[in-house]
This record gives sequence, structure tokens and C-alpha cells, in this order.
Amino acid sequence: MDFDAQVKAVTRRTADRGRKHIVELEQVLTAEPAAVWDALTSPDAMSQWFDNLEGSLKEGGEYRLTLSRHHGRIRDCVPNRRLSVTWEHEGSFSSLRITLASAGEGTRLTLAHEVLADEHWETFGPAATGIGWDGALYALSLYLQGDASSRPDEMAALMATPEGLQYISDLAEAWKRAHIAGGASRPEAEELAARTAAFYRGEPPPK
Repeated sequence: MDFDAQVKAVTRRTADRGRKHIVELEQVLTAEPAAVWDALTSPDAMSQWFDNLEGSLKEGGEYRLTLSRHHGRIRDCVPNRRLSVTWEHEGSFSSLRITLASAGEGTRLTLAHEVLADEHWETFGPAATGIGWDGALYALSLYLQGDASSRPDEMAALMATPEGLQYISDLAEAWKRAHIAGGASRPEAEELAARTAAFYRGEPPPK
């Protein structure tokens, strides 16, 4: 597991849209768009790196992730190119868009998550959403390389190791930099990133 390389492999951006925020990640994956699309939409594949997927898996249909209990509606679906869904959980509502583009022999995946400027954002900023998707992109990358470490239980165990905990801290630092580049003040970005890192590491919030 090369956590440091994975931190560097992802480009992270944030942007404000009124009362909404965009958390965006981009990574070039070592697989063709058709293989990446299958990993993102096939229930069998999804269970190997992300969650158990059920539902009417077509444009206009609804999906469910049974482990995390996220669900939503499939707004837009163009095979091998783009997928747009609502992202709902216990009353919260946001929007997720994934686009794929050929990049040499691989695929450039761009994931944009539009979230509300609510209490959760005020508490944790972009790092909470971002670190979650960072972990998912890492698992997807491993899955596409045929590495069984991509399985959700394996990834959870890895995140609890000293190397995994350092990875979380490094991700929080990367999201702090993205937050500042997106217009946040340094003190605010530092405070929210530190709080998020502590949460993901299972530690008390910093004082």
C-alpha cells in the first residue's frame, strides 16, 4: 500500500455556489473507461470495493447502498462517460456527478459532490466529504489493479493501522490546502481540517 502516492495522485478542488459547496476530486486510473464504468455500476463489482448496490439501475431509476444506507435517484446515465445521482441519507440531500474521459491508456475520473452549506459543513468543511471520497477512489484504484485490499472490510482495517492513520492526516492536510485555494481563510481551513482528521482517526476533537 503506497498511501503517499495515492495522496499525490488525486487533484482536489472546492468551490462555492451560494448556499452550496462543490467538493471535487480527479484521478487518472489505470483502466479503460469501460472497465471503470463497470466498476462504478455493476453490483458485483461495487461490492468488491465500495458497497452493496441494489435498485432500478437505469436513468430515472433509484439505487440503494445497503451497507451505508445511502440512496437516491439516477438523474443522468451515459455509459462510459457520465453518471449523475442524488445522494440521500437519513434526511440529508446532496448531488453527485461522476465523469469519465480517456487519458492515454487510462481514464480520468472526476467526481463532484455538491453539498449544502449546513451545520455539517460549518463543523468540518470540505475534508469530511473529501476524505470519504478519497478512500473510495483509493479502493477503486486497487480494485482495478486486481488487489483484494480494495474490499470494504480490508480498507477499514488498513485505515486503522499507523500508516492508515497517517494517510488520514495527510488527506486532511491536502483538503486544507484545497479549501484555502477555494477561498477559505487559513485559520478556518486549518481548524476544520484538524477537526475532520481527529474524527476520522477516532480521536477527541482538538481544542
